[in-house]
Amino acid sequence: MDSLVLYAVVLAVLAAFLWHVARQDEFFRVSIRKGRVLVIRGRIPAGYLADLRDVGRHVERGTVRAVKDSGGALLVLSASIDGVTAQRMRNSFSLYPVVKLRAAPPLAHPNIGQVLGIEWLAWRLAPPIE
Repeated sequence: MDSLVLYAVVLAVLAAFLWHVARQDEFFRVSIRKGRVLVIRGRIPAGYLADLRDVGRHVERGTVRAVKDSGGALLVLSASIDGVTAQRMRNSFSLYPVVKLRAAPPLAHPNIGQVLGIEWLAWRLAPPIE
C-alpha cells in the first residue's frame, strides 16, 4: 500500500513538472470571449493589451499566445479568430520586441485561475463587466 502512495506522489510531481516545463516558452496567454479580453497567464505590455481589447471586441471566442521563437517572439492565434482580425493582432504585436515583453509588469490582482493558468477558472472568477 505504501508503494502505491509513493507512485501516486511521484506521478503527481512528474505531471506538475511537465506542466510547468510545457509553459516555459510562453510570454503570455490571453483569452477572448464575446469581445471581452482576459489575461490568463504571463506578462503583457499594457499597450498591446489595449490593442487586443480594441481589435478583439468582435471576436466571439479565441486565444492569443506569445511564445519564444529563436531569439524573438511569435504570436499564436486560435483558428476561431478570423483572418482580418488575426492580421491586425499580428501587426500590432510587431511593435513590441522581446525586451518589452519581458519588461511588462505582472498582473496587479490576479485571481487564482490566472495564478494557476487555468482558463475556465480565471473566467469564472473574473470581475463582472461594468
